[in-house]
Amino acid sequence: MSAAPVGPPSPSPTPSPYAAPDVKGVRLRAPVGLAVALTALFALVIGVDAFAVYADWNVRSLMERLLADSAAVGDAELEHGYRLTGRAGMIQGQVAIVTGIVFIIWFHRVRTNAEVFAPGADKLRRGWAIGAWFVPLANLLLPYRIAVTTWVSSVPSGAEGYSRRFRLTLVNLWWGAFVLAKILAWYGGTSYSRAETTEAARDAATTMLAGDVLDIVAAVLAVLFVRRLTAMQHARAAHGPVVAAV
Repeated sequence: MSAAPVGPPSPSPTPSPYAAPDVKGVRLRAPVGLAVALTALFALVIGVDAFAVYADWNVRSLMERLLADSAAVGDAELEHGYRLTGRAGMIQGQVAIVTGIVFIIWFHRVRTNAEVFAPGADKLRRGWAIGAWFVPLANLLLPYRIAVTTWVSSVPSGAEGYSRRFRLTLVNLWWGAFVLAKILAWYGGTSYSRAETTEAARDAATTMLAGDVLDIVAAVLAVLFVRRLTAMQHARAAHGPVVAAV
C-alpha cells in the first residue's frame, strides 16, 4: 500500500514583535489593546462634551433672554438649565477619570517601550510618565516633554528623513488644545460658581462653552496621537527592538 502524500509543512507562527529579550532590564509591551480602549473612551468623551456644549449654550441663551427682559424666563426654566449644566459637569468628571486612568497606563507603556528603542533619550525616569500628571504646574510641561521624547524615539526605521517639526506637529496640536481646554474649563467653572449677576453668568457660560468645544477638538487630536504613536511603535518593534536600541 502506497503511503499517503505528505502536504507542505505548516508554516511556523510569526513571532510577535514584542516577544523580544530585555534591553537593560526593560521589555517591550504591546500598547495596541490600550489604544483601542482609548479610542472608544475618547469617543465617549466627545459625546459627553457635545452634551455639555448644549447645556452651556442653553444657559447662555437663558442669560441673554434675561438681560433682554427680566420676565422672559421662568424659575422652572432657569432651574432646568442649571440642573442640565450640573449634570453635564458631573458626567464629564466621571468620564475624564476613567479615560485619564487608561491614558496614563498607555502613556507609561509607550514611554517604557521608547526606552527600549532609544535607551537614555529621556533623562527623566519612566515613572515620570505617571507622576508628571500629578505635579501642579509642572503637569503643564512635563507630560508634553515626555510625549515629544517618546514620539521621536518611536519613529520607525527609514522615517528619519522627515523633519523634526513635521513629526511633532500632531503632538504640539494635541497638547496645546488639551491644555487650553482645561484652562478654559477651570476658569469658566470657577467664574460660573461665583457669578452674582446675569452678565457674569452669561460670560462664564460662554467661557465654558468655548472650553467644551476645544475639549472636543483635543479629544479628536488625542485619538490621532494615540493611534499614530501606537502604530509607530508597532512598526518599530517589527524591526527588532534590540537592533534598534543598538
